[in-house]
Amino acid sequence: MDFGFTPEQDALRAQARRLLDQELPLERILAWSAAPSALDRALWKKTAALGWAGLTVAEAHGGLGLGAVDLIVLLEEMGKSLCPLPLAATDLAAAALGALGDGAQQAAWLPKIARGDVVATVAIAEGSDVPTADGVAARAGARGTDVTLDGTKLFVPDGQHADLLLIAAREGAGVSLFAVPADTPGVTVRPLVVVDATKPAAEIALAGAVVPARNRLGAVGGAWPTLARLVDRQTITHAAEMVGSADAALRLAVEYAKVRRQFGSPIGRFQGVKHRCAEMLCDVESARSLVYYAAWAVDHAPDDVPSYASMAKAAASEALDTAGEECVQIHGAIGYTWECHAHLFYKRGRQSHVWLGAPDEHYERVMTVLQHG
Repeated sequence: MDFGFTPEQDALRAQARRLLDQELPLERILAWSAAPSALDRALWKKTAALGWAGLTVAEAHGGLGLGAVDLIVLLEEMGKSLCPLPLAATDLAAAALGALGDGAQQAAWLPKIARGDVVATVAIAEGSDVPTADGVAARAGARGTDVTLDGTKLFVPDGQHADLLLIAAREGAGVSLFAVPADTPGVTVRPLVVVDATKPAAEIALAGAVVPARNRLGAVGGAWPTLARLVDRQTITHAAEMVGSADAALRLAVEYAKVRRQFGSPIGRFQGVKHRCAEMLCDVESARSLVYYAAWAVDHAPDDVPSYASMAKAAASEALDTAGEECVQIHGAIGYTWECHAHLFYKRGRQSHVWLGAPDEHYERVMTVLQHG
């Protein structure tokens, strides 16, 4: 593999940095965190016009047809800005439609997603923060030419902003996936109170929600093998955002250490501060390398994806958790105030640490994968 980025990927990164610095400075994120509001649809459409919403959607459906590495380049920059836009959730839903949907289903939804007209998300998890087939308890029952859905989905990323919900439900002996418009009768979406307001999540209650059987993506009970691969993809994209956030927290700490003076000298000259920043840098760069390889493997070495997705998530979780905490500590007393941006990264680290599995769970998974070859 080539560890360098193409000129096009470098241009994508630069484009993202310009737009995010202009539209979502940390002051705006701070204000938004204090009073979370509805999705900024105008900004979402603006990013869609640049191709972000359809980055990995096939060109035949109005997207750019790019790969996972291009996606994580963009998400890393979004992580640096703590960007609250639902790109990761919508991309996962588009990937699910591309992998499981038939021609009619793809034509019905993918062009709208690529244009930014539709925000979509995938609802798998219920009682656990790690989505598994055994954890899917919501049920789908036949009702003539329709299907009735009952159950509750938790921790659905950007569920309160979504126009289209892809619901995993138990059907027959397996798990099926259904395309469910958010305004379907019997569907209730309730925003959850989360530690980090920039990563919104929702509870989705299904009480006899009826959708046509043609809204099933793929075969009856046959969705889980594809969903398992998509969960790994989701884990990698989340880790990319975390690496971006950890990098930004490190930079914020270093900049403050250059200007904060004690005993007549910038605190960045003190070994205790320098060593902490150096350790953070090592953590961030190590996690970044794992994320880059995992993203490359999605399109080029699929057998490596399960283990490297877990390695990337574990490393990124620990890097961001440490960077967020150290950023607060290096800022001293001001780091504990609302006006300081440091706490934003701390909150992102705390929530991201357990979302899609804590590091210990992923270390165990890596060992299991390695033991079974």
